[in-house]
Amino acid sequence: MSQDPAAKWKQETDRYAGICKRVLAASPSIRYAGTINQYGRTLTGFIRPGTSPMLGREQAKNEMFVLSTIVNLRKETEDAIGKLEHILIRHEKVKIVLIASGKVVFYITIDGKEEKYMDLVRDIKNIIR
Repeated sequence: MSQDPAAKWKQETDRYAGICKRVLAASPSIRYAGTINQYGRTLTGFIRPGTSPMLGREQAKNEMFVLSTIVNLRKETEDAIGKLEHILIRHEKVKIVLIASGKVVFYITIDGKEEKYMDLVRDIKNIIR
C-alpha cells in the first residue's frame, strides 16, 4: 500500500529539516540553512540561535522567490553546459549559497567575515548529497 500524499510530504520535509540541521551544525559561521521550493516558498529553515535575521519578512519572501527563479531558469541550460553545482552570492555582510537538489533548493547563509567559505561550501555539498 502506498503512502498518502500528506505522509509522504511530511517525510520529505522531515528529511530536508534533518539535512538543514546538519548543515547548520557544520560551522558556527553558518547563519541559516533552509530549503525552498520552485516558487521560492520556504519548506524548512533554521537560523542559528542568537543570530538576528538580516532581512524583514517581505524582503526574505522576495529574495527566496528571485533566487528560486534563477535556479529554475538555469535548469534549461543543463543539457548544454552541465548540471548546476552551486551558486554563490557574496555580499559585504553575508555570503549566500544555493544548491539545487531534486525538487528543492538549499539556501544557506554564511557570515561575511568567514574567509574559508569555499571549504564550507564543499562541506555543505557533501552533507546535502
